[in-house]
Amino acid sequence: MTKTLSQLAKLKLEVINYHNHDISNPDAKTGGTAVNDKFLVGLSRDACYTSHNSLNFKRKQIADALADYDTAVEAKNISDIERSQRWIDRLCPELDELQTRHDADLEVYKHITCGETWLPNSRPTAAPKARNFNDLRKRVA
Repeated sequence: MTKTLSQLAKLKLEVINYHNHDISNPDAKTGGTAVNDKFLVGLSRDACYTSHNSLNFKRKQIADALADYDTAVEAKNISDIERSQRWIDRLCPELDELQTRHDADLEVYKHITCGETWLPNSRPTAAPKARNFNDLRKRVA
């Protein structure tokens, strides 16, 4: 890949590559057998999954805080407005840091997989089938 990695992505890649050691390498402090590439991809995938979930959790916290703020504004409750503002002001930098972390994890995953883009697993789209309880209703009526 021609794109250079960000500093944070380089550091995260170093952590993953720490696990890429073999017994013939004198610099490998841990020794042992060499791990396969699939293992390293898995480490990167896990990092993407974790940072994605952290990002979603923080977004939900902010959405809840905004709803609390709107309720406080509607009720004209000054103390709740100020409390919500302080909480939102505290959460926004955390959201920025989590986004930076997730972007770095995505960079590392793309680098390790030679260009593959990580995507979160999609939830099943099929709705649960409604059961027909008519016969049971007749039996218990």
